[in-house]
Amino acid sequence: MNKFDFSIIIPLYNQEKYIEKCLKSALSQEFKGTYEVIVVNDGSTDKSEEILSNFKDDKLKIYKNKNGGLAFSRNYGNLKACGEYIVYLDADDELDSLALQNFYNTKKGYSPDIILAPYCAIREHRGDIKEYFPLKKFKNKKGYLNVKNTKGRILKTNFEAWGKAYRRDFILENNIQSPIIHLAEDVPLFYKALLGTEKILLCKKSVYYYRRGHKKPYKNGRYNLVQEVIKTINSSEEIVKGYEDYDIIRKIYADNTLKICIFWYKKFKSLDNRKEFYDFCMRYLEKFKLENKFRIRAFICDLNLNFKKCQ
Repeated sequence: MNKFDFSIIIPLYNQEKYIEKCLKSALSQEFKGTYEVIVVNDGSTDKSEEILSNFKDDKLKIYKNKNGGLAFSRNYGNLKACGEYIVYLDADDELDSLALQNFYNTKKGYSPDIILAPYCAIREHRGDIKEYFPLKKFKNKKGYLNVKNTKGRILKTNFEAWGKAYRRDFILENNIQSPIIHLAEDVPLFYKALLGTEKILLCKKSVYYYRRGHKKPYKNGRYNLVQEVIKTINSSEEIVKGYEDYDIIRKIYADNTLKICIFWYKKFKSLDNRKEFYDFCMRYLEKFKLENKFRIRAFICDLNLNFKKCQ
């Protein structure tokens, strides 16, 4: 039985710089209904736990685990949640003050499994904020959207788990969990969720502030990051190929994967095994005849990196 309208789930690992702003944005929602905020502390070793202890709010529930990763923490939060809908919030991001109210208004008269929404990027490296709405062409559509009635185009939205609301029973009954992968784990969850329902609604107002340009360069440590993203791509393909109308979404899936390959090739600029990822992407994209597009984009990326080094 649902005790609340929403459960906000915040996986937390070493975000002492941002967790206070994040949590304040969650606890100060201008929402007329009921909600809870679940923080899953994934074994933080900085001052994050100390900052959490300063918050006294009946809506707040804090759980502490050994370090299992973002996917593990989200899945754990799903099981603890008592809200009709789940909203994921990363610990270095923020919710708009009207996020829950906007989700609630969107679903009035409906029972969607997923609500998608625009989001704003806090671009710290540029000092500005920009709104993104990948599905703006559908913003005036009424009723449910899904993969079939959009001819797959709904899959052109952002892959991240955040910025969306998921009906909790839909998540649990269909085992829609984040796979235990340690980078880009949102992508398989994205495909499993959107391909698993015919009841998706669009919220027209931005609900989320995603922070960009603040993270340190990626480095291999406990996990081989190249292999983690390769796992993500292979896991996504397995889900997508199981869809009954795979031919309808094949091209969109291929284009999405090209974007993922280019994105992570750029992010892996500091890794010693970056060439391993390049070779995988070339082989993988060849079946979609997109390997040359990747080659050109990767070449341009490397030119830009070399130019910056020379400045």
